Amino acid sequence: MKIRVAGWDMWKEFSTFVEIWKRMARNLQQRIARLQSKATLLADRYKAVKRAKEESELREAELQAEIERLRREISVRDAEIERLKVTSVLTPDHKDVEATRAFLSELVREIDKCIAQLSI
Repeated sequence: MKIRVAGWDMWKEFSTFVEIWKRMARNLQQRIARLQSKATLLADRYKAVKRAKEESELREAELQAEIERLRREISVRDAEIERLKVTSVLTPDHKDVEATRAFLSELVREIDKCIAQLSI
């Protein structure tokens, strides 16, 4: 009978070992499932971040092009402003034109007086 009891104890230990192993296997499967879901989540987040980075780089390129276009436009405007400054300096204003006309009219009258005196 002792053999049976010893066999029973062995069977009991083996059964306990199998139960522990089953729990460990379930626990391992649960861990693997959690790791798989975390890996999937991580991959999705990576794709989202990568997409956002690509969109940001595209937007940056667009903004750089816009900055360059605006710089060229500013350069053209600055040249136009400089041209207008030079033109306004060279172009007499209305008061100067009137003063010059008055001066020339006075000179013509003086010349007419001189001619009249010479012809007498």
